Amino acid sequence: MKKRLLVTFIGVGLVGCSSNETEEVMIMAAASLNDAIDELIEIYEQDHNVDITVNYGSSGQLRQQIIQGAPADLFLSASIADMEEVVEAEGIKSSTNLIENTLVLIATPEIASTLTSWADLTTAPYQGLAIGETETVPAGRYGKQALESMGIFADIEDKLIVGKDVRQVLTYVQTGNADVGIVYETDARVAGDAVTIVAEAPANSHDSIHYPIGLLTTNNSAANLYEWLQQDEAMATFESYGFQKGE
Repeated sequence: MKKRLLVTFIGVGLVGCSSNETEEVMIMAAASLNDAIDELIEIYEQDHNVDITVNYGSSGQLRQQIIQGAPADLFLSASIADMEEVVEAEGIKSSTNLIENTLVLIATPEIASTLTSWADLTTAPYQGLAIGETETVPAGRYGKQALESMGIFADIEDKLIVGKDVRQVLTYVQTGNADVGIVYETDARVAGDAVTIVAEAPANSHDSIHYPIGLLTTNNSAANLYEWLQQDEAMATFESYGFQKGE
């Protein structure tokens, strides 16, 4: 069932910096956003007097770091649940659903021919299914939900190879440390010919994959970036990586 993130605004606007000094913005962002955010930062810094630093990781680990006091101006999560915990703990300034993604089963090209569906995971001759840690990695949690929905999680649990975030899961498959894996479609696209998408997970087999963005501070430069990331120029970059605009 699709969840909706409560959106709260306190009049954040596109405000300018009061000095010529370069302002700093710290972002905590889900690992699956790495390539898109890196490109967006490059675009944004060309026209704005700001120095943006990003810490990538699993949304659950980043959520814990923020709540424990790690400095952050913006939080881009791959999980509504992790954002909601930060909202509750930090008194977040503003938040909204930004983009969406799709969960897919991938395989090495050598193994892909033996897999035509998720159900084949119980019979195909593969070595290791890479999946994100199910408590802290949203893609891992969605993956477990999908496998349980299909009734096959218990049958393949002993084949799981757990990654600290979705990009580590992708690397396991790219390097052959696992024959198959569960990642987002955007991650599979970044990998190119190194992996093959076997099948998408049925939409009703797991929680909807929303990426909320939250503004954590009153930093004017962070507020400007928060607003810009929701505009057409930034959204076009997200979509070029396979993300869909959030609803």
